[in-house]
Amino acid sequence: MKRAGFTLLEVMIAIGILAIGIGAILVAENNSLDTTFRAKRMTTVATLARNSMIEAEREIQGKSFDETRKELSGKFDPPYSEYSWERKIKEITFPNVLTPEAKEGKSGQPEDQNEARVVRLATQFLSKATREINITIKWKEKGQDQQYNVSQYWVDLNHEFNLSEQ
Repeated sequence: MKRAGFTLLEVMIAIGILAIGIGAILVAENNSLDTTFRAKRMTTVATLARNSMIEAEREIQGKSFDETRKELSGKFDPPYSEYSWERKIKEITFPNVLTPEAKEGKSGQPEDQNEARVVRLATQFLSKATREINITIKWKEKGQDQQYNVSQYWVDLNHEFNLSEQ
């Protein structure tokens, strides 16, 4: 006598294979949603950082560095109220770019004092005319503090060029 149909064991194996396949699809879909959410979050954060940098540039434009606040912070307006920002403006100090060999000749004196003076004056000017603007965007995600930093260097080419050495 021939039986048509499946045995209980065959049906159980088929259901197990189907469950594993559906489980894999759900895991892949969940990972896809997490990646999409993360990409949206990073796009928002990058846009907020860019807008904060533009605001910093507007505030600095036409002013000396002494007229601008060195540190500033705040929260964004809704719908971005879960994000906060910090801005720091730091002075940049350029090192003396003359190598020890170029600084001193065989006599122990600089070989070309004019060259050394020009390099020293240019280094002093760049140190006084250049600032690093650092914007930090902060938020909480899954109970942990997150942050995104962006920096830009601002050179005030209208800064007074002082020929006296300090």
